[in-house]
Amino acid sequence: MPARILLVDDDPGIRFALGLKLKSVGYLVAEATDGREAVDYFATGSADLVIMDVGMPRMDGYTAAATLRAGERTRAVPILFLTAQNFELPSEVAAVIGKHGFLTKPFSPRDVTASVASMLAES
Repeated sequence: MPARILLVDDDPGIRFALGLKLKSVGYLVAEATDGREAVDYFATGSADLVIMDVGMPRMDGYTAAATLRAGERTRAVPILFLTAQNFELPSEVAAVIGKHGFLTKPFSPRDVTASVASMLAES
């Protein structure tokens, strides 16, 4: 069974490009437009990995990740953050969000698929 990826970004162009690339290498892809939709998705759906933008309206990526980490069904789902900011994650935030990866924008879809494959292999 192919891995399921939840792709969370408020930019439809990024969702389209990454979704196309992820599907082309065999992943099943669901989409959400912000952190709130990502959290709501898990009420009825599941994913093996979440790719999540950090800066989004309604609920940012870090808040959504912390919410997912608090849920019994979602606490172990790896999260690959996409961010325009090039900084190190504060240790107190890292402790809350757990296993994660980071890609700084701009990135190529190939970078994303390589990171996804690596994170799925580790989980």
